[in-house]
Amino acid sequence: MPKTYIIPVKSVAQLNSHGSHKFFVGTAIVSSFPTDLPKTPNIREPNKKASIFKEILETLDSAPEKFFDRNNGIKISAYKVKIHKTSSGEELHVEFLEDSEGYTQYGVYDGGHTIAVFSTAMVQKIDLTKALVKVEITCGLPSSEVAVNALTANTTSPIDTRSRVNARGGYDFIKRFIEQLEDELDIKYKIAYYQNQTGVPKDPRCSVQHLCKILICLDRVKYDYSSSGRSQHPFSLVVPQFLSPKETERLQKLLPLLPQGLWIERELYKLIEKYITSPSVKGNCNLASIALSGNSLLADGSAFGFKAPAVLSLPIIASFRVFLDNDCQWTLPFDEFAPSMLNKLWERLKSDLKTEMGKGNNAIATTLYRQVNFWSSLCNTSLEEKNRILERMTREMRKQTTPPVPTFVSK
Repeated sequence: MPKTYIIPVKSVAQLNSHGSHKFFVGTAIVSSFPTDLPKTPNIREPNKKASIFKEILETLDSAPEKFFDRNNGIKISAYKVKIHKTSSGEELHVEFLEDSEGYTQYGVYDGGHTIAVFSTAMVQKIDLTKALVKVEITCGLPSSEVAVNALTANTTSPIDTRSRVNARGGYDFIKRFIEQLEDELDIKYKIAYYQNQTGVPKDPRCSVQHLCKILICLDRVKYDYSSSGRSQHPFSLVVPQFLSPKETERLQKLLPLLPQGLWIERELYKLIEKYITSPSVKGNCNLASIALSGNSLLADGSAFGFKAPAVLSLPIIASFRVFLDNDCQWTLPFDEFAPSMLNKLWERLKSDLKTEMGKGNNAIATTLYRQVNFWSSLCNTSLEEKNRILERMTREMRKQTTPPVPTFVSK
């Protein structure tokens, strides 16, 4: 259903437009500006702790009459705009189609911090009677064009790579897969696709980039553990700043492995929690990089009462690629080998973390996890277990296929 917001203005003009594209520029009255405008196309949500928010609020509070000149204004993508004359001036009636109905191009695409400041100023009862703000409204632009405008307009403060990729639609294939997974498993994942996304924990394990790293760790083809050199393991864990068609195709091929990757991470954290809460260890953790104060949150909503670096589980996940073929298919039923395999890898990791703690190397991301031998030792553990499983299966098959030796009874 379309939804209409009213923006009172001192003046407004419709500039030259092309085809169905219409462009409006107005001088809006801050004291009556609607602060609940949708922000769907914006590449990040406003952060009230950010310096830019504090600077805008300071300007509005100290010199409201100069706010129009000192602020970059608000840019909006709308479905329709109508200019209404009233006894007190003019109004812009701005109509949006809702995000819940699949329309992602309508709303504020630049100026989210400015609107958040208006809301705070109203709560703090700051005098806004002299404050005006520039408003630019476009109608008729496709979602792809709005996304480009949002990306180029947001230049006041740094934008992280994740937000840029998301603005270009680079994560859309992951979003679709997650939606399908949520329907199948009846679970709600909390994944941040852009900066300051509300409703999602700030834990890096809940970032879409962490999901990409999990997939990268399971890339059996690109990171061939049986080869030699530094390319045999994904220990650098760099997510591309721009997902090229080739990178997207590679991640799409790996995407069906994501549920197993998330399972490995969650079950590993359960094993760690069980260990550090045991009577022999409780209160004095002897594992490098693990802190008993703080929490670790996962994308599926799981929470654990210890703090660990986001990279902690990635070498363990990478070790499972030993059980994958070149088509990203498990060579053995995952549910049958995964629990025992994870326990063996955990024992190995636990030993290494204890050793690092003894050396005083608590920052494993820059020490232990940068060593090729560490990644190789975990893969070797997986290979040994895989060989044991295959040998056992071979023995069992021979028993089933070997005919029984006949026995003769003499008369």
